[in-house]
Amino acid sequence: MTASSTTPQATPAPTPSMSGRSRRGSRFQPEIQGLRALAVLLVVAYHFWPERLPGGYVGVDVFFVISGYLITAHLFKEAARTGTLKLGQFWARRIRRLLPLSLLVLLVTAVTAVLVLPSTAWQSTLRQIVASTLYVQNWILAADSVEYSKLDEQATAVQHFWSLSVEEQFYVLWPLLLVLALLVTRARVARTPQAVRTTFIAVLSVLGVASFVFSVWYTGQDPAQAYFVTPTRIWEFALGALLALVMGSSQFTGRLADLLGWLGLAMILSSAWFYSETTAFPGWAALLPTVGTVLILMCGGRGAGTGIHWWLSRRPATAVGDWSYAIYLWHWPVVIFSPYLSDEADRWYVKGLLILAVIGLSAFSTRYVETPLRRARLLRPTWGSLVAAAAGMALVISTAHVAVAAVERGFADTELSEDHPCYGYAALANPDQCGDPLEGDLGLMPNPAQVTAQNSEPAYPDCQAETDAEGIPECWLGAGASAAEGTIAVVGDSHATMWLPALDEIAQEHHKRLLVLTRSACTPRAGEIDEDSGECARANAEIVEKLAQDEDVETVVIAASQMHSSFGDPGTDLDLPAHDIELTDTARAMYAPIDAWLEAGKEVAVFGEVPRMNKESQEEQTLPECVALHEDDVTACDDDLEDTRVGDRWLTRSDEVFGGVENFHFVPTEDLLCDEVTCHAVLGGAITFRDNSHLSENFVRSVTDEIGQRLEDAILSAD
Repeated sequence: MTASSTTPQATPAPTPSMSGRSRRGSRFQPEIQGLRALAVLLVVAYHFWPERLPGGYVGVDVFFVISGYLITAHLFKEAARTGTLKLGQFWARRIRRLLPLSLLVLLVTAVTAVLVLPSTAWQSTLRQIVASTLYVQNWILAADSVEYSKLDEQATAVQHFWSLSVEEQFYVLWPLLLVLALLVTRARVARTPQAVRTTFIAVLSVLGVASFVFSVWYTGQDPAQAYFVTPTRIWEFALGALLALVMGSSQFTGRLADLLGWLGLAMILSSAWFYSETTAFPGWAALLPTVGTVLILMCGGRGAGTGIHWWLSRRPATAVGDWSYAIYLWHWPVVIFSPYLSDEADRWYVKGLLILAVIGLSAFSTRYVETPLRRARLLRPTWGSLVAAAAGMALVISTAHVAVAAVERGFADTELSEDHPCYGYAALANPDQCGDPLEGDLGLMPNPAQVTAQNSEPAYPDCQAETDAEGIPECWLGAGASAAEGTIAVVGDSHATMWLPALDEIAQEHHKRLLVLTRSACTPRAGEIDEDSGECARANAEIVEKLAQDEDVETVVIAASQMHSSFGDPGTDLDLPAHDIELTDTARAMYAPIDAWLEAGKEVAVFGEVPRMNKESQEEQTLPECVALHEDDVTACDDDLEDTRVGDRWLTRSDEVFGGVENFHFVPTEDLLCDEVTCHAVLGGAITFRDNSHLSENFVRSVTDEIGQRLEDAILSAD
């Protein structure tokens, strides 16, 4: 998006006949402001009512086409007149138009975040404010979209800056590419508008086609990441750019053109209505809104009531278009902050009032911040704009850091440590000594923000394979190889990895090596392998065989989430003990590795699934976030035991099948943080979970002795 309310046009392309075309002598096309208004209102409606307008995100793509159209018109006009481009002046104009408001919004958001949001959100917000200030937010989100530990993180108040980052990268690279093209083709020497036009069209056509092909391919390969990365979006800018070069400032008119303009509007609105988060986007799907935008830009009439350009040129539409940049900047922080300020924030009438407030704030900030600074004499020289930009960015980043650091220093000191006799699980296990595990004034240790950080800063960062990693990467913990007296293997998903702080210490105490074979989002199971099988299935099959044949592995520990997919029949006969429960194919697939390792003479210890907190409340907040919001009464974050039992919990029920087998050992886990009725958010000053399903590292360390006792038979029986 651009903040400009005026639209300079390229010199019109020479045409044999203007029949069916309207050549505009004005330098301003008011219908573009109306188109901007449509785009920003789609985005705002989508963010306030995502269930009502699930594809409203296509408004961003409308902006991309408009930006390509306008900026290329500017660049072509200068290049056609001078034979080159003054990059410094171009970038200075972009700075004056875009940075004043964006930096103001980032500054206000940084301060508001530490006043309104729970402490668990501060660091992630700070990280993304820095990325947004430097206009690399889209790459940060793309990286996070493939990082398993961050998939459940909530959106920050500046996440919408991803599209502005794409645009800023476009503004930097686009003119550089065009200058290079002019130099290579010597169009600069010729100094003819037609030579410049031909050069630009050739370069942008090749780039646009390449970007579109890549977008289609990459969206199919990795849609989460493809949504954010710049190369998948370049072709959208190229569409608008080519339109500016081919059509110039002329437009098709007449009945057919008017019809095509309305068709373009229908294409945009239909994509906003029928698309959703499940639509593979951008790729092929982005053609509908972007081609629709092109049709509106090149076709349409100004007849009262019948012409689409007439409607888009009405004052209400152009006014919202004038403020569209500010509306886009301000609306998303309001969406994020409002639920923390009022329980009524999701009422339709409250949302309506918030939108009106955003529009009012946008009109005010456009008039009294953006416009004066854009015209300020001090900023007109290129050096003035660049210095002001650097100073503004430094101010935003430093303010964000100082605000977070200042508030974090204000956390109450606590006498608590992990060595305290009533810390964590000890408070639940020793009520006579510790009293009520939820009472006392020792505080929280670590604080909610530090617990949340464990998701992105794991204790054993190299000990869990990615879901699609090839082979079976190994991680060795426990005793050193020279002093070890056997090996314990740990198999499972991230819910097995979370036990490593305890298992590592237990293995060292028993002089055992600890072989970690865990994988993100990969439930341990067996099944038939074919050419369509993923790396998870292949790794599981290899691990089952490897551990069954490895004589050094004496004990196998299995743990996994109670939330998993359904699996087909394991494709092998299982010699299971007599039992009274009805097993599904999923259960048989999960029990097949247990059966194989028991048959191979291994000691097999199966951990029961841990509770899954906050599942029934339908709220998106994590447990540490809840604690941060209710530090005066952390019991508000407790959960009913029955509500935490999600799914079939086949690992817990394995005790009913294998419980009588001599070398099978079941390790219950619910009682480590739950009583007969309630699962606790905080025990002995320790927050029990780092999200809603993974135990916090500090709480796991607090149960090490208890887990060691429950695993003792499984370890000692192997000696």
